[in-house]
Amino acid sequence: MAQGTRQPGPSLQERSRQLEPLILESAKRYGIDPRILSSVCFTESRYRLDAVSPKGARGLMQFMPDTARRYGLPNPQDPRAAIDAGARYLRDLLFRFNGRLDLALAAYNAGEGTVESFLTGRPLRLTSGKIINPHGLVTGGVPPYAETKQYVNSIIGLLMQRSHVPRPAFMPLLTNTKVRTSKTRNFSLDVSTETDALRFRGTSNPNSSFIEVP
Repeated sequence: MAQGTRQPGPSLQERSRQLEPLILESAKRYGIDPRILSSVCFTESRYRLDAVSPKGARGLMQFMPDTARRYGLPNPQDPRAAIDAGARYLRDLLFRFNGRLDLALAAYNAGEGTVESFLTGRPLRLTSGKIINPHGLVTGGVPPYAETKQYVNSIIGLLMQRSHVPRPAFMPLLTNTKVRTSKTRNFSLDVSTETDALRFRGTSNPNSSFIEVP
C-alpha cells in the first residue's frame, strides 16, 4: 500500500468522484462488484494517480512492475488503464480462489503463490532463493502477516459499511465463508444479515453507493 504525506490538489472526495465512471465501466466489463474495485483502489492509493509504495508499486491500483507487465499496463499512472487492469486482476484472483474474497484480497496484497502456499501447506521457493512458508503452515490461505491481515480486514470492513450492514465483532477474515461461483456469474456483492458473510451472486445493484468515501 502506498504511503505519503498530504499533497496539494483535489480532495479525496473529488478524486473519488472523478474516478467513479472509470470504476463503474471496468467493474461492469469484468463482472465484479464496483464496490470491491473502489475499496481496493481507495485502500491502495487513496485514489492518487502518483502513489508510489516503498516497495515500488505504482499508481491507483499499486501494480508492481512484474504484475503490470503481465496485465499489459505500461503506465500504472494512467487512470483508465490502471483501473481496468486492476479490475481484470481482481476478477482473475476471484476465479482462481473460487470466489473467496478474503483470499483474492490477500493475493492482491501478498501474491497468489503466497496464498496458495498457506492454503496447501506447501513451501514456496522464489526465484531469489527466499522460501515462503518454510514450515508448511496451513492458515486457510490468508498469510499470517500483520500487513496482509490488516489489508483484508480493512477492505472487508469498507465493503460492509458500503453495504449498510454492520460488521459483527466476532467476524473473522471470512476464511470459512462458503461461496458459490461460476464463470457465467458476475462477482457482485451480496451481504446477508442471516449468515453475516460476504457472498457473490450473478446480479448487481445499480443503486449502490459504492463510491462513498469513509
